Amino acid sequence: MLTIKDITLILERLAPPELAEEWDNVGLQVGRFDREVSGVLLALDLTREVLEEAQKLHANLIVTHHPLIFKPLSNLRFDRPGGELWEALLAGGFNIYTLHTNYDRSPNGLNQYLAGQLGLKNTVPVEEGVEEFLKLVVFVPENYVDKVFSVLTNAGAGWIGNYSHCTFRTKGVGTFLPQEGTNPFIGEQGEIEQVNEVRLETIIPARNRNKVINALIAAHPYEEVAYDLYPVVQGGGRAGLGRFGTLPAKVQLEEFLAFIKGLFGGETIRWGGYQRQQVQRVAVIGGSGRKFINQVKRMGAELFITSDLGYHDFLLAEQIGLTLVEVGHHLIESCALESIREYLRQDPLLAKEEKQRIYISQSKIKPYSLF
Repeated sequence: MLTIKDITLILERLAPPELAEEWDNVGLQVGRFDREVSGVLLALDLTREVLEEAQKLHANLIVTHHPLIFKPLSNLRFDRPGGELWEALLAGGFNIYTLHTNYDRSPNGLNQYLAGQLGLKNTVPVEEGVEEFLKLVVFVPENYVDKVFSVLTNAGAGWIGNYSHCTFRTKGVGTFLPQEGTNPFIGEQGEIEQVNEVRLETIIPARNRNKVINALIAAHPYEEVAYDLYPVVQGGGRAGLGRFGTLPAKVQLEEFLAFIKGLFGGETIRWGGYQRQQVQRVAVIGGSGRKFINQVKRMGAELFITSDLGYHDFLLAEQIGLTLVEVGHHLIESCALESIREYLRQDPLLAKEEKQRIYISQSKIKPYSLF
């Protein structure tokens, strides 16, 4: 049976912890990695209702989007408000894992999912400068360059914006002299060897360094692999909050607003700012995106979808020529729980019966109602 660690390793491929904001608290918050998983319940927040749901489903791993613990706890008093949740949580042996801003920022996380649901094309993150990049240069015998190329790109190398498998090749001659105790793939000990090689260059996110280098060394035929890593100043990248993209064609604003409302179960949405007839260039940020209003306008957005907007945000948007659409914070984030479940279910490590024990909480958070 799978352990908590097995499941969290899959989730960390989807939402690398290093992408989280500095103030955030992600990862395993309650429990232990070596426990076996009886079932997985996905939820926006951990509430008493969600915990009761997990009990009924015999799901001892609860994966939430919002962290249960944001700040260090000073006590665990069960006789104070909220204490009964902690008491039931610990007594029941539940494990709590959180993926929050790391999932929001992930190349295949919340915001990419929202962009896909909206039908946006040629998407780029709204937030800039999230990732650091390295230039990888490796020297490969000509007959092995395609194999090494495939391994590197499958490990996550070679992404520039929305283009994958980006590399550059230069042919040349490599020389080496195998010393005593070596077992050279080509050549003999004590003799200088010349080999037709290819200098293969690509770019990698710094967070993927170990994964890519380990894959390179495993695939390369040489006993000692010659490679270089250089820090590079690289704009863009696939990680970051929000997405900006274009619809396939211009759409009447009223029609698009109805489409957005339908995506979120027909719940009431607010819109305002600049009054326009049609829209094609759209930005979206799951959760609170008000601080990016000017940024999405600079990127060329005509309409911006996000949550937690205020009176002055709509006034600003009108002044700068931007249409705003506000979707409830709970709606815009909980809709992507299905994406997390599907990511887990596609992993070959999970058996059929284990995939069937991944649930989405039906205890929907609705912190307010419109009268």
